Amino acid sequence: MPDRFLLTTLLGREFVQTPRHLEHMLGHLLALEELCRSLGVSRISEFVDISLLELDEAASLLEHPPVQAETDPETGMVLAIEDLAWHPAALGMASLEACAQHLARGSSSLIDQADVPGLLEELHLCLSQLQPLEAQGGQFHFSVRNL
Repeated sequence: MPDRFLLTTLLGREFVQTPRHLEHMLGHLLALEELCRSLGVSRISEFVDISLLELDEAASLLEHPPVQAETDPETGMVLAIEDLAWHPAALGMASLEACAQHLARGSSSLIDQADVPGLLEELHLCLSQLQPLEAQGGQFHFSVRNL
């Protein structure tokens, strides 16, 4: 299981990675997957980009990993925008809204009720970031990585 789960958005060439680790979403990812399946929306895992995780894994396998790789000016990372997987904000909104509405009703047997407020807060944070991008054709993914 990765250590970090972050929302990353893209509008045109404007790349934004929210600094907040979505710990509740990561911790309940399997339950969210089942919830999405039962609600008939795209699963959260379909929006996860594992490029950074794969890059970290590849570097750990090298006997002499590169000391300092050149960073991309747009992303601030080794990977460029084109190296990452992107999904329409509207598609993600449908899944996140369905999960948030279901959890707000208090009818989920998949997630402990004590964990629902933190999970709802993170879902609403994601929705607030994606909503302005939806009508403009913005894209997003959830980035996972080990620190």
